[in-house]
Amino acid sequence: MGKWLPGFSRRSQARIQDRVSRLGARMAANPRPEFNARLREQLTRPAPGEDAPEPRPAGPRHSRRRTRRGLFPQLLSIAMVAAMLVSGMWTYRSMPGDAFYPLKRAAERTLFHLSSDEAERADRSFGYAETRAREVEELLGSGEGEGEEEGEREDMIGETLQAMEDTTRSAVTSLRQMRRRDSASAKELKRFVQKQRTQIAGMIPKMGAENQRKAHVYLNYIEGLAPPG
Repeated sequence: MGKWLPGFSRRSQARIQDRVSRLGARMAANPRPEFNARLREQLTRPAPGEDAPEPRPAGPRHSRRRTRRGLFPQLLSIAMVAAMLVSGMWTYRSMPGDAFYPLKRAAERTLFHLSSDEAERADRSFGYAETRAREVEELLGSGEGEGEEEGEREDMIGETLQAMEDTTRSAVTSLRQMRRRDSASAKELKRFVQKQRTQIAGMIPKMGAENQRKAHVYLNYIEGLAPPG
């Protein structure tokens, strides 16, 4: 830059050199702190249309939230199992006229149809007949009602006696369809007849006239099932 430039006077050339020197000194200096702060803010600012990243939760709080979410399904499963157990107990102990009694009879029919052979069907049917006898005994022991209430009780006793006879006949049919009847089946049939005879005969005096007739018909039927002795 020490050479003379055509078209410029030596005084103008000196002023240009001075300005260039000062400009170079400014460019060589470090940027101002305000400029650095603005640049840092612009670089860290999210682009338009982008969401700012969500801060991650702290470790212990996040783990507690995950534990609560995992605990709720377990508590729900335990509550459902407990409800099923309670309803099953009520169903098993239900009596004619109770809300759960139809479920009890439906469960018996399901188990009967799931039996693997005729021997198992006969055994289940004999058990259901004994259950109907206990239900009749419970109904008779509940005390006599008055008017319409007593009539409903007698109707339930009659229906239960009829169901007892139907299940007994079903058991006998299954026994007759067995290809081979062993001595154990004969002993079981004899035991059933003796138990039913004793139980039903003791309940007859407590029944109404129509139900007494049904009970006598049933006793006459089971008398011919097992040989005497």
